[in-house]
Amino acid sequence: MEKSSKLPKLPVVLTANLLRGGEVVYFDGEGWGANLASAFLAEDEPAARHLETIAADSAGIVVDPYLVTAAKGEDGRPAPAHYREAIRAAGPTIGFGETA
Repeated sequence: MEKSSKLPKLPVVLTANLLRGGEVVYFDGEGWGANLASAFLAEDEPAARHLETIAADSAGIVVDPYLVTAAKGEDGRPAPAHYREAIRAAGPTIGFGETA
């Protein structure tokens, strides 16, 4: 991911797909996990820029990492801000992998 001069609307999370397997993952501050609610929520520009650096250093682990606007849930944890991310966070809408 190239560092962009323009960020999505804050707050944001960093999401991608695992290189092996293709599962949707989110950066949680230490590594990549499948749970959006556990993702690191960048609420200011310096934190979002740090996530851009993480994305640039994640080659070989994930593909197509990008920042996406997230909502801050009542519990303070990240939640989908748009229907596309709600679908990605819930998992495949059709049979996938061994379940297909």
